[in-house]
Amino acid sequence: MTPTADDARRVNEKIADALRADIASGRLKPGEKLPAVRALAERFDVAAGTATKALQLLASRGLVRSDSTRGYFVSDQPETRQEQVNPSPEFVTIMREIENLRAHLARLDDRLQQLEDMTREH
Repeated sequence: MTPTADDARRVNEKIADALRADIASGRLKPGEKLPAVRALAERFDVAAGTATKALQLLASRGLVRSDSTRGYFVSDQPETRQEQVNPSPEFVTIMREIENLRAHLARLDDRLQQLEDMTREH
C-alpha cells in the first residue's frame, strides 16, 4: 500500500510527540537548541521535510521557536502553557473522532481508486 499524506501526518505527529516528551522530561531545556533537521531525520529515519514539519508542528503549539538562521529552540514555557501540553478530555475526544473520520475517508478513497481501476480495465 502506498503511504498517504495522512500517514505522513501521523509520522510528523509521532516525531513531535517524541520531542515534546524530551522537553517535558527536561532532556531538552528552555532556550536549548534542538538538533539540526538532518540529525532529527536520521534519528527518526525520515526525510528532512518530515522532520521539519514535526518541528513546525511543535512551533505552532508554542513548544519551540524558530530562528530562521540558527534553527529551532525550546521555548520558555510558563505554567500557563500546561493546558497545551495536556489537552482537555473534550479536545482528545474531538481529535479521536477526527482521526476516525480521516481513516474512514482514506478507506473510501482507496475503494474509489479500486472502482476507477476496475472501470478502466473494462
